[in-house]
Amino acid sequence: MEIKAGSNRLFDYDCRIVVNGIRATFAPWRDRLTVGIGLFVIIAVVRAWFADRPWTVAAWVGLAAGGLIGVTAGQLIASRLAFHAFDGALTADALHLPTRRRYIIVWHAIGLGILAIVTLVVRPSLVIVSLPGYAAGALIGGGTFGFAVPGLAIVKLRYGRTVRSWAQRPHAGIVAAATLCLSLMLLARFLGTNALIALASIEAAMLALALTVVDDGIVRFLTANGHRSWRIIARQARGVVLFTVVAAPICAFAFGTIVAGIVAIVSTAALVLMTTRILAYRLHGKRSADVLVSVLMALLMLVAFSMPAIMPLVAIVMVWQLQRRAATRTWMLA
Repeated sequence: MEIKAGSNRLFDYDCRIVVNGIRATFAPWRDRLTVGIGLFVIIAVVRAWFADRPWTVAAWVGLAAGGLIGVTAGQLIASRLAFHAFDGALTADALHLPTRRRYIIVWHAIGLGILAIVTLVVRPSLVIVSLPGYAAGALIGGGTFGFAVPGLAIVKLRYGRTVRSWAQRPHAGIVAAATLCLSLMLLARFLGTNALIALASIEAAMLALALTVVDDGIVRFLTANGHRSWRIIARQARGVVLFTVVAAPICAFAFGTIVAGIVAIVSTAALVLMTTRILAYRLHGKRSADVLVSVLMALLMLVAFSMPAIMPLVAIVMVWQLQRRAATRTWMLA
């Protein structure tokens, strides 16, 4: 692969990897057609759902969706920069502040552009909330891995890894639960019921996702050293389980069963995502596993919108099938 001098080599390098990975993963035209139809159906279902909702409800959901997408994008970009800085072939570029800033800006500009297009198709008026939500989520997601956005001070990568390691410890779940409950208590008097529910949903989702971050290298290391799937999952799930056990009863007592139910549902969804990622990392390399997880999560979202009653069954079957395949990888390199 030839990269022109003076260009943003980090971006060009990763962009080529993404394009080649998509071509390799969806090489047959039938696969591309299936993915295209699936995306069309998902967008149509989401558009129909938003069309039937009041603007206030749709706005809170759009804000939450933009925030979650921003968190995910921020984490992916920051983790990729960490790889380049420590293990990649372009270490000098990854450690060069202006190059790193351009890399972050370009990828987030692409993310914002895609989100804006989808939002305009789904419900144009939600652009004013989805894009700021993405920006806020990107700040949080990038900060989780110890990277600052352009114009702010750069936190050391070693500190970012320490934060990730701390987030996977059991007591992190208790701290997250206390953070959620205290923030809701402080803001409850200023917010209406719907706004409080929306805030609880967004904050619980962000905290649960932070508690369920998965390191693919650790998963493969434990797999190669004889750790079975459920042992790895149990080790990773301690924080989010404690978060749910502590936060849900307090929220039920202080704010009602609806808020408690939302905390439990969001935590369960994050746990399913974490489990799926761990099983996928036992089977495939990081890029292929992330593509697989994205497709499976899109399938679950489609089922949730169209046939919510059977979504738990679909999730159970999906995890069970992955577990059957991943069980054979114990003592083997993925």
